[in-house]
Amino acid sequence: MKLLRTWVFCFSILSCIQWANGQEDKMIDATVLDSLNKTQKIPISLRFGVDLSRIIKTQATPDFRGFETVADLRIRENFFIAMELGNEEVTQQSERINFTTQGTYYKLGFDLNMYENWEGMDNHVLIGVRFASSSHSQNLNSYQLLDRTPFWQDPELVIDSGFSTGSRESLNAFWLEFLVGFKVQIVQNVYLGLSLRLNRLISDTIPENFDNIYIPGFNKKTEDNKFGAGFNYTLTYRIPFRFKK
Repeated sequence: MKLLRTWVFCFSILSCIQWANGQEDKMIDATVLDSLNKTQKIPISLRFGVDLSRIIKTQATPDFRGFETVADLRIRENFFIAMELGNEEVTQQSERINFTTQGTYYKLGFDLNMYENWEGMDNHVLIGVRFASSSHSQNLNSYQLLDRTPFWQDPELVIDSGFSTGSRESLNAFWLEFLVGFKVQIVQNVYLGLSLRLNRLISDTIPENFDNIYIPGFNKKTEDNKFGAGFNYTLTYRIPFRFKK
């Protein structure tokens, strides 16, 4: 009888060990499969939207009309290919010159997310670079003569026709942009973003008897300074999709 109980006890111990080993193998297999599934999927998503700041400025400022669309494509967890495309028409008075700049621009580059999200969050703190180009025209509307002698009877005379006035067409500019910004998910797949830009002009076509005082997308330019600045305030929508390797 004691021998029977001993065999039953040994058999029970062996059964428990065998069952524990089986459960451990299942847990390892599940972990491996889960990790494989994660590595087999790239978190690709397309996000597109508009720059709200240009829409607001168009409504609030009579001498500005502009619109910009933005988009980015997520190809890695924290890496985005980004693009902006816009159009501007700006009339300005610069010292004694009144001019209108009109044209389109595009910007292409990448963003890198530096923020580590918590579970369920999708916010971004971004640094990025853009290569940008514009195609525009400059129109000298009018100018005032700078007369330090009593030669002219009316030294404040505004000249709006004739010499040097008129349009300069087929102008181009190229520049680099360095940006910092963030995007916050306000509801599912909808984001608000803000970015600050530092621009470095590479080259531009100088119009005859004039200059590119303003470049669409670059903003104000001066003769002795190749740097500019800007910002955008965006509302974007994300279309999520995934590809397997």
